[in-house]
Order: sequence, then structure tokens, then C-alpha cells
Amino acid sequence: MYDGPIIDTHHHIWVVRNYPWLTAPPSPKIFGPEYELLRQDYLIDDLLADYGANNVVKSIHEQAHYNPPDHVGETRWLQSVADEHGFPHGIVGHANIAGEDIGTVLDGHLAYANFRGIRHVVAWHPDRPEWQVVDRPDFCLSPEFRRGLEELEARDLHFELQGFANQFEFFAELVAGHPGLRFCLVHAGLLTADDDATFDAWHHAIGPLAKFDNLSVKCSGPNVVKWGTPRPLEAVSRHFNALIDMFGAQRCFFGSNFPVEKIRISFDQVVALCRAVVADRSEADQRAFFHDTAESFYRLK
Repeated sequence: MYDGPIIDTHHHIWVVRNYPWLTAPPSPKIFGPEYELLRQDYLIDDLLADYGANNVVKSIHEQAHYNPPDHVGETRWLQSVADEHGFPHGIVGHANIAGEDIGTVLDGHLAYANFRGIRHVVAWHPDRPEWQVVDRPDFCLSPEFRRGLEELEARDLHFELQGFANQFEFFAELVAGHPGLRFCLVHAGLLTADDDATFDAWHHAIGPLAKFDNLSVKCSGPNVVKWGTPRPLEAVSRHFNALIDMFGAQRCFFGSNFPVEKIRISFDQVVALCRAVVADRSEADQRAFFHDTAESFYRLK
């Protein structure tokens, strides 16, 4: 079982007052309708305490829908946290990629040393209105969005892509159209259920994405769309190993999605689960999954 260093490529910290979705009355989210655990400050000391003795040596903070008018505010705050505590080592910020001011916003983020890229969630599920973050499934193919991606590429940044299987054909067109831009598919491609029919449809849809060398996969948040009891090892193993089989361990990496994942399981359990998932793989592939691939993708050396 892998016992080497770990890079956590997907976590959040927050001061609740700066995140409107945490101060507003609860409403259904992708991770469920009940999330009282999240509606409190979760600071860097809380995260490091949750990491415990799991040998997490570096981390990436993923944008968490900070006060919307101030796209750069979260990055500014996180850099001050990193300067004081050493964590996080990388910051994925937010920007409206389709906005007219995208270049200015990116330059604002780039004033901070740990900034690495952008996540602008484009998820749209046909059967779940609460999972429709944008107004149509192919929003990412709009001319405005693609111009924003060109601004990212010009600055040697990357884009974190989050959506569902019904959108993968659009993601393939997007990634193919920007071969010089690095992409990361977030939350392991958001498999929405573990029954065979749903898995097979998801597997068929994601397969064509594997041919793009500029697309990697973040195997984060194993329970991000699992309401109620946590997913069993067998389900997560089939899911994550399918991705590693298709993309290779050199394009797949670990992420915890803490503290959101904490609604279901502890950090110790997340790590134990993912160690078990890759236990039958080579030592080199296990180290790539937990450390080396992320170190390269996020330029942490």
C-alpha cells in the first residue's frame, strides 16, 4: 500500500462571510441538500489538522465561489495564508472566462506567486436543474468563452473543466480546439451513479477524451455526487481505475475535495480509500497518482 508523499490537488478553506452560498439559506447542491457542517469557518489550521499523519506535503486550493464581484480577492487572501503557513502551494482561482475583462482579471491573479489556473464551472445536467450551473450544455463552446481560454493560454495558465457525461462531446471539441492549453477534468468526470447502465454510458462518453494529451484528470471527491452513505471501495475502484486505464497515471492525480468530502468521510478515510483503489498498480504509478503527476501539472517543483 502506498505510503509516500501526497499532494492534495483539490481542497478549500474559507471564512464563511466571504462566500455567499454558505451564508444564504441552504439549497440543493451537487453534494446534497444538507451541508450544515460546511456553514462555518474552515481555516488552514483546520485543514492541516484533518491532514493529520497522512504525509500531505503540498496542496492546491480550488476556488470556492468567493464573493462574486471580487474575482481576485480569494487569490489575494490565499497568498497571504500561504506566505504565513506554507500551504497552499498552488491556487486555482475564479474568473468569468467569457467576460470582456478576462485579461485584466487574469493579470490581477498573476500578481500572486502561487496562482496557477482557473476553474469556471460549466456543468449542465439534463435531468437535475440544481446541477445546471450555466444556461446550456455547450456553453463552453461560445466564442466569448473560447476567447477567454486564449487569454489563459497566452499567459501559460491552465483551465479546470467541470461537467457531466452529456457534455463530454463538447469538452472534446473544446480541448481539440485549444491544443496549446492544458486542461484538467475535475472530480473524476462526475460519474452520477454507480449502477452498470450509468457507469457504462459515462465510460463510453469519456473514452474519446483520453486521446488528448493536453487533458488530465483530477480524481477528487469520491463522494461529491453521492448523497447519503459513502460509496463502497468497489464502486470508487471501478470509477478511478477506469480513468487511470484510459488516461494513464501520468495524467491522473489525487484530490480530497475537503472539507466538502468531510460531509461523508474523514480525510484518513479518503486517503485509505484511494490507496486501496491503486494498490494493485505499480509502485511508480502509485507515486505518480499521489504525487508526481500533480507536481508536474501544477508546476510545484
